[in-house]
Amino acid sequence: MARNPVPVEDVRAASARAERRRQILDAAKHVFADAGYHGASINAIIERAEIARGTFYLYFESKEAVFGALLDEAMTELRHRIVRIDTAPGARAPKDQLHDSLSSLLTFIVSDRPLATVLLSSSATPDAEAAARLAAFYAEVRSVIALSLETGVQIGLLRPCHPQLTAAALLGLVRGVVEHCVTRATEQPIHDVTRELIDLALVGVLAR
Repeated sequence: MARNPVPVEDVRAASARAERRRQILDAAKHVFADAGYHGASINAIIERAEIARGTFYLYFESKEAVFGALLDEAMTELRHRIVRIDTAPGARAPKDQLHDSLSSLLTFIVSDRPLATVLLSSSATPDAEAAARLAAFYAEVRSVIALSLETGVQIGLLRPCHPQLTAAALLGLVRGVVEHCVTRATEQPIHDVTRELIDLALVGVLAR
């Protein structure tokens, strides 16, 4: 049975709502990056987005809600870029696949400096609600990394390890690299950053 087509007006209205929500989130991201969670205000977000106060509240009920939406979007994007290693016959070398996945992840974060600034602010914010939300975000990131490590051990790609502990170490490593990249006056090629990060994680720093 054929479905009735969605009216063009409904499609346009949905597109307009999505665009307006995107506009608010982009504005909020810059405000949070510039002022921090504590210093950010709904007024500043409204002014940056160039919208009416009522329009903001059509999409978000509070500053905390828009902050949470930013982190949720970031988590979705990160999950999309953490790709399972393909071990099927004829697949590319696992290290090459890992390089591409990590390069995609770093490109997403480093190329969006306001977002990177927000994600790196977890140790600086004095607000309990923001700190808790960021802590939950990083806990989920660690769980994703730990799951990837467990899979790597199961398929024989990685040595046996403590998944949660190793995930925490790797996350700290990536955060340090991101902070280094976004605070430099000159940009460093993501390819070089990724290669160094993978070599450090897989080989270490001792001369062989």
